[in-house]
Amino acid sequence: MTHGSGPMLVLAGAGSGKTRVITRRVAWLMTQGVRPPEILAITFTNKAAGEMKSRVGALLGRELRDFGRLDQPWPIICTFHSLGLRILRHYAQRIGLPADFTVYDAADAERMLRQAMSAAELDASTVNPALAAARISMAKNRLRSAEQFASEAGDVLDRWIARIYAAYEKLMAQNKALDFDDLLMRACTAMRDFADVRDELQQRFAHILIDEYQDTNHAQYVLAHALAGRHRNIVVVGDPDQSIYAWRGADISNILEFEQDYPDARVIRLERNYRSTGTILHIASRLIAHNRRRKRKDLWTENDRGRPALLLHCMDERDEARAVAQELRALHEKEGYDYGQMAVFYRINALSRVMEDALRDARVPYRIARGVDFFHRKEIKDVLAYLRVVANPDDDLSMERIINVPPRGLGDVALSRLRGYARSRGVSLWQAMREAETAGGLSPRAAKAVASLVTMIGQWRARAGGTASAGGGSGGAAPIRQLMEDIVAGSGLEKYLRQSASEDSEELANVNELITHAAQFDAENPQGTLRDYLAQVSLVSDIDMIAETGGAVTLMTLHAAKGLEFPVVAIIGMEEGILPHQRVETAPAQLEEERRLCFVGITRTRERLIMSHAWRRTIRGISEDRLRSRFLDEMPEEAIEECDSMARRGERCPPATRHGNDELADGGEYAGRRVRHPRFGTGKVRHAERAADGIRVVVEFPEVGLKTLMIPPAVLEIVD
Repeated sequence: MTHGSGPMLVLAGAGSGKTRVITRRVAWLMTQGVRPPEILAITFTNKAAGEMKSRVGALLGRELRDFGRLDQPWPIICTFHSLGLRILRHYAQRIGLPADFTVYDAADAERMLRQAMSAAELDASTVNPALAAARISMAKNRLRSAEQFASEAGDVLDRWIARIYAAYEKLMAQNKALDFDDLLMRACTAMRDFADVRDELQQRFAHILIDEYQDTNHAQYVLAHALAGRHRNIVVVGDPDQSIYAWRGADISNILEFEQDYPDARVIRLERNYRSTGTILHIASRLIAHNRRRKRKDLWTENDRGRPALLLHCMDERDEARAVAQELRALHEKEGYDYGQMAVFYRINALSRVMEDALRDARVPYRIARGVDFFHRKEIKDVLAYLRVVANPDDDLSMERIINVPPRGLGDVALSRLRGYARSRGVSLWQAMREAETAGGLSPRAAKAVASLVTMIGQWRARAGGTASAGGGSGGAAPIRQLMEDIVAGSGLEKYLRQSASEDSEELANVNELITHAAQFDAENPQGTLRDYLAQVSLVSDIDMIAETGGAVTLMTLHAAKGLEFPVVAIIGMEEGILPHQRVETAPAQLEEERRLCFVGITRTRERLIMSHAWRRTIRGISEDRLRSRFLDEMPEEAIEECDSMARRGERCPPATRHGNDELADGGEYAGRRVRHPRFGTGKVRHAERAADGIRVVVEFPEVGLKTLMIPPAVLEIVD
C-alpha cells in the first residue's frame, strides 16, 4: 500500500482483502501529495468501482464525486469500459468520432448485427447470429478490425463472418454508435494512432492501479500498458487461481507474465485468508494445487477449523435437489442460519429448474440472481430509446424503436417509406422525418404524426441543452429526471401504459423506478449530462444489478458468484461433463480453468460447504448415468463428510470411506467391489445402496460406461 514508484504485482489469494490494497493505496497516494486526477484505479464492475470510491472517501474523510468524464478533479475509479468511454468522449473530435455517439448495449448490438446479416445477404440458417457476434467480439478484443479480419479469413465461415463484420461496422457508423468492445478497441487505436492523445494520457496518469488483473483480455492489457508507458507506476492486483473468463477473452498469461513485461517489478503475496474456515481453505488449496499454470501461494487463516464439508451422493437430479433443499432448511431451523446467508451454485443454468422445484416443495424462499433484467424490460428500453434519440437523433435503431411507441399511426408501411427515402438520399431516418412533408409517400395522418414527433424531439433536445451535451446543472439544461418525466408524459407513453395495464402489471411502476434512478443520478452528478447518464446505463453489467436482498437463498452460476461470499454455499452437479465441462477432454487448458471455477465456488464459502452429485441425470430430455467429478477426488478426504442422500433422510450418518469413486453406502457385499455381468463384462461398483426391492448398484464397465442395475433381477458375480 505504501509502495513507492515502479511496477508491482500483488498476488492476492481468495479472501485476503485485495480490494483493500487498492483503496488504501489510492488514499495513501493522495496523502503523499499526488494530485487526485493523476490517479487511475480500474476494476471490473461498476458495483466494485462504487464500493472502492466509498472506501477511499471514508479513508480521506470526504466524498469522492465522479462525473463520468476524463476531466474531473478526483481520482478516476472505474471499469475498463468506462475508462474507454471517457477517453473516446474527451478526444472524440480529435480522433474522428462524432461528439454525440451512442453506446449500444448488448441487446441493441444484437439487433444491429441481425440487420448487418441481412445487408450481407446472410441469414440465421447460414450463420448462427450468436456465433457471428462472439467471433466479432473476440476479433475486437484482439484489436482486429473488419479489414484485418477479412484479410485473415481462411474458411468459408470466416469469410461469411467477415462480410457480416464489415456490414455491422458500416451500420454502426451510420447510426453514430459504438458497442462495448469498441470502447476498448477504439481507445487502444486512439493511443496507437494519435501521438498527442497518447502523450497526454501517459503524462496525465502518474499512478495506475488495476484490480482483478487475471481477468484482463488483450485489449485491456494493451490499454493498461500503453497508459503506463511513461511513468511505469503500475500496480496490478489479482489471483491466477481465480481466472475463470477465458471464454470471453481473458488471458491468464497477462498476470503470469507480468514480471516479463516489467523485470524490475516488486512481487507481494497476500496469503492470509480472512473469509473461510480452515477446513474450507484446506479443501480449496488441495484442489487448486493440481493446476500447473499458476503462481504458488500458501493460503492460511486464523479462523476456526470449522465443520467438515458435506458431500451428498444422490440417485438423480430430483433426489439431489431434495437433499440439498433439506440440508439448507435444517441449517436454518436447527442452527439459525438465515436463508439470505445461503447460496446454491451450479455450472450450467439448466440445473436450476429442478433445484427451484425442490426449494418450493421444502418451502424454502429463494431468488435467482439473473442480473440485468430491469434494463432489458421493454418499457425501460423504450424510455431509454427516447433519451438516445434526444442525445443522437441519427441513431436509427433507437428511432425505429420509438417511432410508433406508443401507437401514433406510423406502422410498417410508413416506416418502410421513410427508410426508403433515407436510403435513397443517404441520410438518417431523423433527417427523412424532418423532410417528410416535402418527401411525399405518406398518408396525411402519418405525415401529421411524423411532424408531431419531430416537433416533440426538437423540444426535448432544447430541454436537454440543444445538442444534449449538457445535463442537470450544466448550461441551463433540465435535470435528467425532468427530461425523462417530460418524455414519458409528452410522448403519450404514460397514458398508454395506464390504459393498457392489467391489475398486476408492473410496466408503469418500472418506468417510475427508472425516473427514480435518474433522480439519483442527478443528485450524485450535479454536472452530469444526458450522455453521461446514458453511458452509465449502457455500461451496467450482470453483477452490478444483482440485488442484495435478505431472507432468500440465492441461486446463481459459478461464474456469477465471483466476488461474492456467503456463510453457507452448496455446489450442485459435481459430475464429469458438468464440472468439469465435457469439452475439457480435448483442451487441457480448459480443464485447469474448470478447476479454477470450482476453486472460486468453494472459496465463496465462509462456514458451511455442501457439495453434491447425481449418479443419473436427465439433461435435454436424455437420462444418462454419470460419473462424479474428478475434482472431488482431488480434495482431502479427511475434510469431507460423505453421505448417501437417502441415508441422510434419517439421523446424521458417519463419514463414509472413500475409494476413488467408490461409495460404500448400505449396499451389502457389492459396495466397492469388482463384479462381472453376463452381458456387460467386468466392471467396478461405484455406488451401492439398499432399496425396497433389493440392492441398487451403479457399475462402471470399461466397454459400456456406467450402468444402474437392480439386484435382483440382475446377476452380478463378485470377482475380487
